Amino acid sequence: MNLVLNYLHIFGVVLSLGSGFFFIFIFPAALNSISDSGQRVQVFAASLRLFHPLFLLGLCLTFMSGAIHLTHFKIQFGTEYFNKFGGLLIWKFALTLLIFLIAGMQCFGMGLKLTRMASGVIQGDLATQERYARKIKTAQTLNLILLAVTIWFGIKLGALT
Repeated sequence: MNLVLNYLHIFGVVLSLGSGFFFIFIFPAALNSISDSGQRVQVFAASLRLFHPLFLLGLCLTFMSGAIHLTHFKIQFGTEYFNKFGGLLIWKFALTLLIFLIAGMQCFGMGLKLTRMASGVIQGDLATQERYARKIKTAQTLNLILLAVTIWFGIKLGALT
């Protein structure tokens, strides 16, 4: 069970970081090849329908498998658990909260609105759609940075076990 849990945790990290890295660093180059800005926003909005579920799946998988790992640590270390891991866990939980808040804003707040604007369900001119696209990219960049720092804390946590 522990081996499967480890692989699920790594898969979640790879899925969330990999999809985020692709979205920020590789996908924009493909978008820039589209000369029409209206079509570029359409393609960007359509990509969110695939990217956001993958990104959220990776985050949730990492979060849940990490929480199960912490339960095993509580059993293994008993009363020393909080003394040994408390400081790192506070930082890791705070960063995780920020990541989920930003991801929620990005995926459900701005992402859904942009896809609805791009498909014509709600009103939104091209300038508004481009502004939402920039905000989504900024939120994802911030999430990538926070994920990297959280992973660093996770590695430090793993070194203590």
